[in-house]
This record gives sequence, structure tokens and C-alpha cells, in this order.
Amino acid sequence: METKQMLNKVKGEISGVLSKVAGKAEYVAKISKLKLEIATRKSAINSCYQEIGEYIFSKKDEFSKDSFLADMFKEIEDINKKNEIAKTTIEELKLSAKKRSKKEE
Repeated sequence: METKQMLNKVKGEISGVLSKVAGKAEYVAKISKLKLEIATRKSAINSCYQEIGEYIFSKKDEFSKDSFLADMFKEIEDINKKNEIAKTTIEELKLSAKKRSKKEE
């Protein structure tokens, strides 16, 4: 009889622990879901910001009187020029590698 009582006590304790674990898992799941929703909304906002920026950049002549925007337009143009130079360099390196490869054959 004592063993049965002990088993029932252990069973009750395990049940209580499992109940607490399940409650915490539900709590963590709810928080995780809400954090994911927030991150998704922030991403949507960032997409809107990007679209606004691209729209303003496409109309930069209309917005160039604003010194902040004019500076941003210049920075974007400088970065685009650097990217174009890098792309040209990549193409030149690829071409050079092909020529070397043919010489080695």
C-alpha cells in the first residue's frame, strides 16, 4: 500500500510539473508569435520606407532643393558609380582569367 501511495504522489508531482511546463511552453509560444508579428510589420514598414525613398530618388530634380535630400542623392550616385566600377573590374578580371586559361591549355 505504501508503494501505491508513493507512486500516486510521484504521479501527482509529475503531472504538476508537466502542467507547469505546458503552461510555460504556451507562454513562450504566444510571445514568440507576437514577436514574429512585430518583426513582420517592421519589415513591411521598411519596405514602405524603401519605396518612398525610391520614389523620391526617381523625382530627385523636384526634391533637390532640400539640402539633406541633395546630399543623400549625391551619396547614392557616388555609391552607384563605385558599384559600376567594381562591376567593370569584375568583368575585366573574368576576361583576363579566360585569356590566361586559354594560354595554359
